[in-house]
Amino acid sequence: MDVPEAKRAKREPRLDVVARMLDWLIAAGATGLDAIKVQATPDGGVGVASGDAGIAPGEAIASIPATCVMSVGRSAASAVGRACNALSSPPSPEYVLWLDMALGRRDESHASHPYLAALPRDAPDVASWTAEELASLAGTDVGAAAADANEVLAAEHERIHALLGPAYEVPLEEMRWARGCYLSRRFPPRLLDAEAPSAGAPGVLLPFFDLLNHGKGTEIEWRGDGQSVAFAAGADGIEAQAEIFNNYGSKANDELLLAHGFALQNNEHDRFALKMTVASGDGRRTLGPFYLRRGGDFPRALWRALADPTGDPVSSDSDSPPEIDAEAVEVLLATLERKLAPFKRSEIADAKAALGAGRSASVAFYRNGQREILEDAVEALRSMLG
Repeated sequence: MDVPEAKRAKREPRLDVVARMLDWLIAAGATGLDAIKVQATPDGGVGVASGDAGIAPGEAIASIPATCVMSVGRSAASAVGRACNALSSPPSPEYVLWLDMALGRRDESHASHPYLAALPRDAPDVASWTAEELASLAGTDVGAAAADANEVLAAEHERIHALLGPAYEVPLEEMRWARGCYLSRRFPPRLLDAEAPSAGAPGVLLPFFDLLNHGKGTEIEWRGDGQSVAFAAGADGIEAQAEIFNNYGSKANDELLLAHGFALQNNEHDRFALKMTVASGDGRRTLGPFYLRRGGDFPRALWRALADPTGDPVSSDSDSPPEIDAEAVEVLLATLERKLAPFKRSEIADAKAALGAGRSASVAFYRNGQREILEDAVEALRSMLG
């Protein structure tokens, strides 16, 4: 693929280490990698393309052995994992994995070094963005979540570093890199272990497969038997010389930004997380989050919470929303109008940024989606009030 000279000069070193990673996988027993191409993408990233023959429907794209997969279990069994778990108050399994990743990235004797060395220099997740880039998300849920994540990691890293001592010393920035690479590249653990929970369990890192970029609507089949993991083409197959995409799932832009550092324009899965503080007994109670969607639809749990702020809004035997008085609707309307105000103020700037590319465009896509959802909700409430 043709790319500008500046980008080619910048990216060729990474393509070299990716090639070494592929050699490592093939030596470990991976199959199918000799029929694909890893190449620079127009945005300066890395992608995977099919060979001259393409890939037939249902045909395996590639298969990698389980021995090359990184997981919390494997990191727990490493030297640094044993040191962490010997502490009186050990860190989370994910933290141990991140520490193992950061150490293995610079240690050529580490079992996963060829993989870790091939990961991008900069993690894409929002929490890894620069202070200037994060400023564009000030006042949003994504901006707050990124700030909280960095604060939590810094505190935990300071605690664990003091207990482990210099033998496993890693700068905080390298831990943020590891966390970001993990969040943006993790796969469900059930690919290796069919008994693993389908949600909530720590993810696994699959070398090579995490090079596949996101393609909306892409069909791809995962196959795992505990010994290896394979991806296969969907019903349409993959044409010759075409980029091979994965599908990150039906995710809202807040989820895509937090994990992957990008957002989609006019994302049909967008949502706005609403929390409300209401009077309850002698004090106040925070309700939510309630997820608002496009079109002005309100979750039933929100109506139940407005009807009875002291109850449990998620438990009800009725599928129908309860009746609420006009005063409650007015309170909700005032809340949403306050939430909408900052997105209205940035509307012109967001529209301009959305015409560009990169992170600024992704921020604009996210902000536009939040504004549109709130506008729909405000209009629906005003209609209710007549």
